[in-house]
Amino acid sequence: MSALPDDLGREPRRAPLPILLVEDNDGDADLITDLLAEATPAAPRPVMRATRLSEAVALLERHRVAAVLLDLHLPDAAGIECVSAVRAQARDTPIVVLTGMEDDALAMSCMTAGAQDYLSKQDVRPRTLVRAIDYAEARSREARVRMRAQALRLRSAELELENKRILEISRHKGRLLANMSHELRTPLNAVIGFSQLMADGASTLPAERVRNYAGHILSSGRHLLDLINDILDLARLEAVGLELHPDRTNVAEVAREVVDVVTGSFADKPLAVDIEIDDQLGLVWTDTLRLRQVLYNYLSNAWKFTPEGGHLTVRAAPCGDQRFRVEVEDTGPGIAEEDLARLFTEFTQLPSTVRRQYPGTGLGLALTKRIVEAQGGRVGASSEVGRGSTFFAELPDPEAPGEASPPAGPAEAR
Repeated sequence: MSALPDDLGREPRRAPLPILLVEDNDGDADLITDLLAEATPAAPRPVMRATRLSEAVALLERHRVAAVLLDLHLPDAAGIECVSAVRAQARDTPIVVLTGMEDDALAMSCMTAGAQDYLSKQDVRPRTLVRAIDYAEARSREARVRMRAQALRLRSAELELENKRILEISRHKGRLLANMSHELRTPLNAVIGFSQLMADGASTLPAERVRNYAGHILSSGRHLLDLINDILDLARLEAVGLELHPDRTNVAEVAREVVDVVTGSFADKPLAVDIEIDDQLGLVWTDTLRLRQVLYNYLSNAWKFTPEGGHLTVRAAPCGDQRFRVEVEDTGPGIAEEDLARLFTEFTQLPSTVRRQYPGTGLGLALTKRIVEAQGGRVGASSEVGRGSTFFAELPDPEAPGEASPPAGPAEAR
């Protein structure tokens, strides 16, 4: 049986990558090529040569190289520009700078620009040249390892943050569904319960009790409708964002319309209402429907929690550069300072005897916050326990003096 060759079945060795020598002087180029051949006679390194920086960049576009030996004085470039151009084209390739001058400052500048080592042509010897190339390759490998490790750490941190965000969304949705279930069932049970009482005693109930039951059904039905509308608006905001249709808007007219609607909704609890519109406000450029929604949420909320005989004030005025502010002030029970930050969170109801008398989920304020922030504005509230509260919204007015009129048409904010 004949012997098999030793290299049978082995993968052929890959040819070593060439070294790119960027040198315009023929004598220096021949010397460096000979020194490389002398330093590695058993396995000589192939050498490619470029005499101009542009030629070197073109070669790097087409070929991978083990390292670049780079002269700093070329016909078309000099100094740091040479290092920067090579580094931009070959991001991970080791660079050894060769120069005929001793200049420590230039050496440091080259290292900062991306070179791994620096040699003076007067000191080049076979051993020092190979050592410089090997050192540059080692530093380049270390840099790649550090970059990969940093990228992995960053990716790990991003995944951890994303995981936390997903868990928080999951918890939030769980709380949301639990609260929605409770809030929807409460008025629905009232509607069913009072309807059942009326159906069971249709022929025997006195008229006064029938009217009382019907009033409860109507109140619960309206509350259920408001709740469903708020939930749908929030869901629409999260799904497709908020579609805006800005137009020139008369804030005073919007305020009067909202006051009339809320007054009719709470006819059983009369309150005094003042409307104070700053004469300097004029027409504003905003989404009229959304402004009406913001004012309605604030005013109906204030009306609920202000005792009979109280006083409400709706205000609007310019504030700052190309912005305006609307606010609703009440003489209700007020809100503790530590609870103010929770006001605009979904399904948050603050502890209060007065507040527990009225159905609500806090969705109106949460929706108001989303609407205002989607337009680049902000919301907030100030309050003093026992003396009432003020809720405000600041909105941009790009048509304020000093700004050209924006084009009409719908805009979408997310």
